[in-house]
Parts: sequence; structure tokens; C-alpha cells
Amino acid sequence: METYLVGKHETMVGFQGNQDMGHYQQDLARFLEFHLNNIGDPFQQGNYKLNTKIVERAVLDHYASLWRAPWPYDADNPDSYWGYVLTMGATEGNLYALASARDYLSGKKLISEPGGDGDGQSASQMMYVQAVPPTPVGGNGASGNGDRDAATRANTYRPVAFYSEDTHYSVIKAVRTLAIDTFAAIGRREYPGQCPTADEWPMEVPSKGGPEGSGEIDVEALERLVRFFAERGHPILLLLNFGTTFKGAYDNVEKIAGRLVPIFAEHGLLEREIEFEPGRTDLRRGFWVHVDGALGAGFMPFLRIAAAQEHGSELAVQLHREMKGKIPEFDFGLEVHGVDVVSSLVMSGHKWQGAPWPCGVFMTKNKFRVEPPSQPAYTGSPDTTFAGSRNGLSPLVLWDHLASRSIREHATAAVRALRVTRYLESSLRELEDRLDREDRLPEGGLYVDRSSMALTVRFRQPHDDVVEKWSLSCQPMPTNAGGLRHYAHVFAMPSVTEEKIDEFVEDLFAEGAFDRPEPPSKPQRPVGASTFAADVRPLALVPVIGRGMQ
Repeated sequence: METYLVGKHETMVGFQGNQDMGHYQQDLARFLEFHLNNIGDPFQQGNYKLNTKIVERAVLDHYASLWRAPWPYDADNPDSYWGYVLTMGATEGNLYALASARDYLSGKKLISEPGGDGDGQSASQMMYVQAVPPTPVGGNGASGNGDRDAATRANTYRPVAFYSEDTHYSVIKAVRTLAIDTFAAIGRREYPGQCPTADEWPMEVPSKGGPEGSGEIDVEALERLVRFFAERGHPILLLLNFGTTFKGAYDNVEKIAGRLVPIFAEHGLLEREIEFEPGRTDLRRGFWVHVDGALGAGFMPFLRIAAAQEHGSELAVQLHREMKGKIPEFDFGLEVHGVDVVSSLVMSGHKWQGAPWPCGVFMTKNKFRVEPPSQPAYTGSPDTTFAGSRNGLSPLVLWDHLASRSIREHATAAVRALRVTRYLESSLRELEDRLDREDRLPEGGLYVDRSSMALTVRFRQPHDDVVEKWSLSCQPMPTNAGGLRHYAHVFAMPSVTEEKIDEFVEDLFAEGAFDRPEPPSKPQRPVGASTFAADVRPLALVPVIGRGMQ
């Protein structure tokens, strides 16, 4: 096993995983003598004392500062961050975010069981409750459009999920697991023929430029789709990507917020009163914006730090060479018309940071949380996380990564990754010219492409031997003309050097490196149902290729 892993380690370039982790054994091996379990809430110690929660809180504070959330954690401040270190990767964070958003938007809450006097057992129990839609003043006909008003009220606690066709498959898995309706499912079922963007409701929000585009969400299409459902009283659950799986694209969170906040204001979604107890109401929003920053949230804050360096400084000059314009907004510091737009954010710890196992960070704000459940007597800590038992080694790894360098050194590493990605792109374009000069260029070229600011470059899928040696992630992608192209990509993670890129490119230059069976000109439809029964409705598109599946 060790021999195999050592051999693969040096040529792992196809995935969003930093392989530069040689220092962890020296720094952290001594902690393998303990069963470290951070079960329960990270801000309460609990009864299981072999934990690393004090380090976990340091990690969370640090990322709260990088993501511009009020910190340190303050239970009494509604705007304070709350979060925890994930035992899985960003998939767990996406699942937790969607579960939180579903309950928040659908009028659910955990409250103390009525009738307790504060001393008996009933006072320690919690109940999971559902509010009912508000009753209009003056009856259904008060506005002169009773049927429409009744339909809108019925949708008050029926959130609708929106995400792009480049979204990671874990989001689709979470939507199915949590039984959250997508705009496509509701549109096809309840509003057939009324799609504002196409003749038929698309299963996902289109990406800008279609399949051959950059991979970021089509803001114009998203705006029209969201407006349609906001007009009909639905709460909006929006999932945005900050570094897509294959193209490394960033949804334009700031532009989207600028378009959607006025829609939310127009349709009463900025603030809604929900009554759970007589005379006591909760103020909640009618929208939730979750950002899947599995890769991007880990390194983009350091580019922001580099951009804030004194004009003319070496680091600022290096950054300007790699990108023009402002650093994209994506986190809790983004405000539009006084509204802090982002409700939750997730990051993987095994991608940019290079943790030796999957982990990550989930973060939200106190004001968006559905009340935490009761305090279990067994663990002595509220079970506010998704996983229950949680890996206590992960906070140590993340803190080791953060504390082993200065902030400036982290910023320098982020700028270097952009430079290496540009080197990778130019090397592949130069390879295309070299192959063309020797009349060995495959028909159609190498399809070299890079999305704006992405840490990945995609290109024509090479021979299986090259894929195997370099652990390339491959994906068939339809063209706008209806054809099919087979792509591979390389991620310029901190462990990928220019020297490694040179070696990789030389393997691609070798005779037969792009000899592969001719792919079909059009996607092959698998054998399946020719149509649906009359009462069967599509709920969500479930990809089996792409989206990181290969």
C-alpha cells in the first residue's frame, strides 16, 4: 500500500487536493496516541474531555476573520458567526447548509416543550414545530385577487432551490436526501408552459455560455427564474459556486446579490414575521444564499490580502501580473443595500490546505440558526452539528496549516498558484503549437481553456496511460452544437510546481499521447424509459458523468 501511494503521490495533478503535507508527520504524529473526538457543539466543552475544541475554536475564529464575519463567537450576538470543523469534506457542509435553509425558510423551529416550569424533565425537552402560513387581514378578497393571494400564502413556507448546471453532485444528492423542491420540479408540476427563460423548464439554472462556457451561473436566467417564484410567494434557496469542480469557475456572487436583493425587497422576502408562541414572533428572511467555496474560500481571502498591500509592493505587483480588477466577493462581508447577503459558507480542508484526510469548515451566523437542540446528558454538549462524533485531529491539521506561515506568506502562496496556473496554460498552448508543427496535432486541437481566475486548465483527454500516471480527472462535455468532447484537467495546487508541469507536458508531447478511440460525435443516450407515466414528474437531474463523478 505504501509503495503504491508513494508512487502516485508525486504525479497527482488532476484533482483539487494539495499533496504538500510532508510536515504533518513531524508536527502531529504525537497526537495519534489519543482518541480525539470533538463530539457536540465546538463552543461547549462537554463531558468527553479528550477533544481539541479549543483549537477548533481558534480555526473557526481565523476563518471567520478571513470571511469577514463578526468574531470571536458570541452567543448573544445575532450577527456573530457560528460554525464547526467538518468530519467529511464540503459535502457534509452542503448537506448541513441545505438542511438549515430548509427548516429556516419553511417555518420550522426547535422550541422548549410547552408546560415546563424550568425544573422538571419537560423543561429539558425540545419540540420540532412547524408554523402555519399567515392569515390575511380582511379575508381572501382583501386585495381583489383572492385566488392569487391564497396561492401565494400557501407558498409562504415552500422554499424553492436554485443551482447551476455546473454545481457539484453533492448538492443534487443533498436536495434528494432532504426532499427539497427545485424550481424545475415545481415549475413542471405546477406552472407548465410558464417558464420565463425557455419553452420548457430547465432542470438546472443554465451556465453562462452553455456547455462550452466558463462554468459560472447565467445571472440573467437566474434573475428571471427567481423573480417568477418570488412573485408567487416562494422563499428562495440559492446555492452558488465559488470554484466549480471541473472548470474552477466562480459564480458572480456580488452581481447576483445586486440583482436579487431588490426582488426580495419587492416581494417581502427581506423580513418575515413568524409566530411560534402567542405574542412572540421570529423575524426571518425569505431567502437563503449558500456559497459552496470548497476550494475558492480557502485561498481567495489571501488574494484579497495581497491586493490590499501597499501599491508598488512586490506582492501587489505579482498579483497585478496575474489578474486585473477587483477580488471577487463571496463571503459574509458582502452587503447590498444594507443587506448582508450570504447566509452560509463551506470550505474543504483537504483541497487548498492539504489536510491528509477529508475535512472542512461550515459557517453561518447565529441569526440564521434554527434553535439548537437539547443538551444530551450523555455527551454534556448540545448536538448542534451534523456528524455527532467528529474527528478531533482535523482542527489540529487546519491550525498547523494556518499557523506555520505568516498571513503574508499565505498570500504569497495564493499569488504563486495563479502564476503556476498561467504557466500551465501557456505550456499547453505551446504544446499545441509544437504538435502542429510536427503534424501530430489531433483534429480539432487540444481544446485548451481556462476560466477566469481558475486554478485549473482543461484540455483534450490524453491516452489512458497518461491519465493513469498523472491521476487526471476526466469528463465528457457536450458542445453547444450538440457534439461531445472528452476533457481532462490539471489543478495547480501548491504541490504542483513548474518543473512538474514541464515533465507532464513532455509526456503529452510523446508519440501516441493523444491516441484514443474516436469518441462518438454526439452523446449516447443510455437505454431507459422512453417517456414517463402520466402522473410521474421529474424532481431533479441526477448526473452520472461529470460534476466530479469521474
